[in-house]
Amino acid sequence: MTGSLFSQIVEQAIAGAITPRVIEAVRMTKRERQVIFLIADGLSNKEIAYKLHLSTYTVKSHVHNILEKLLLRSRVQIAKYALMNSEMMKAEESISLIDE
Repeated sequence: MTGSLFSQIVEQAIAGAITPRVIEAVRMTKRERQVIFLIADGLSNKEIAYKLHLSTYTVKSHVHNILEKLLLRSRVQIAKYALMNSEMMKAEESISLIDE
């Protein structure tokens, strides 16, 4: 990632505006996208772990990675991100299924 793109991501994160360009620069794994949607549905780490057949430690790791990639600070911000970007994330999911 170039310094200028990184600067844009930081500036937009501070301003609370995550644009499509930022989202494109920060690719989520399929599992991270699943965790994002389940957080938006209000599930706890334990519930997400059960639903996805993972350990709670693995879910915590995914949540940490999501927070880092999107420069967010809380699960509430992850849920807001999911609500604001759900169509784009679903489209990205469709594209990743084609690539597999």
